[in-house]
Amino acid sequence: MKKIIVTVLFLVAVVFSVSMPLCEAKDVWVDRWQNSNADIYVMDETLAWEENLNGKFFRVTTKEVQNGKVKRFIKWKYVKHGQEMWRYETNQMGGTHMTTVSPGDKLFAFCMKRIGWQYRTEELWCY
Repeated sequence: MKKIIVTVLFLVAVVFSVSMPLCEAKDVWVDRWQNSNADIYVMDETLAWEENLNGKFFRVTTKEVQNGKVKRFIKWKYVKHGQEMWRYETNQMGGTHMTTVSPGDKLFAFCMKRIGWQYRTEELWCY
């Protein structure tokens, strides 16, 4: 009887573990910064966003990797109020200002696609 119970419990554990979805964090390459000779990876599990009456925003953390080693982590915050253009700030900027998003920003484009938000570019800005 003890063998049967152990066998049944083992089979239940195997079936349960196989049916569990895998939860895996991943880093996704998004850009190569020639000026610092570094690759930029999005830490996919850090992407978080919100949309409310004031506008939209999202946050994400990236790794700057140089010669196979993490040089630094950069925390980004992208914000859009009403009809204004998208702006961003990072933890490297000292919290004193925000910069407008340029149409060639590969990190911005990746995150917008992942979130499923649309944007348009006009001249040098993203809306």
